[in-house]
Amino acid sequence: MKERPIIFSTESVRAILDGRKTQTRRAMNPQPSGLIFYDQTINWRSDGVWSRQDGGDNHFYLERLDDAMTPTEKYHAVGRCPFGIPDDRLWVREQYQHWKSGINMETTEVLYKADYNGINDPCYWENAPFMPRKFSRITLEITDVRCERIKSISEDDRFAEGYDSIGEYIDEWNRSNAKRGYDWESNPWVWVIEFKRVNGGAA
Repeated sequence: MKERPIIFSTESVRAILDGRKTQTRRAMNPQPSGLIFYDQTINWRSDGVWSRQDGGDNHFYLERLDDAMTPTEKYHAVGRCPFGIPDDRLWVREQYQHWKSGINMETTEVLYKADYNGINDPCYWENAPFMPRKFSRITLEITDVRCERIKSISEDDRFAEGYDSIGEYIDEWNRSNAKRGYDWESNPWVWVIEFKRVNGGAA
């Protein structure tokens, strides 16, 4: 089992805390090319890396990565998911604020933006990518990983993402991904990561 950080928006953190979010989709970077190497004789090791059964190249053939492939074939074709494999854990990075308090400044106080409604917020929030592990309050266990096109998301999966409508999900996807070249209309390939919340973290 490995543990890796993952960044979530404030709204996504709220959905996780409420139990409404059990999936996340992340654009593959780089996107898979049109033709990839795929081999049915290769074993998939527990660390998520393909390894050949022998040293020869004759078992490889070219396969198109398309929607006709099964989720397992797609996953195996594009290789290792950077967020991990089932049973790995993710510790959540979110916007936060911290300071020292007490007579000898021995106590670390940590606040989380997701706990505030925007009216009585502290004046400044640290950006999520800078959160250290010790301040993370949410730990997730990966239960499944697959890959698909973003537009392939089903109604059930949209609910599992924590959204009441597909329009809300599309707007949030574009806010987070359009500037990086992965807007909804371009229909990028994504990693679909299913998870459950487990004990652990700073709170």
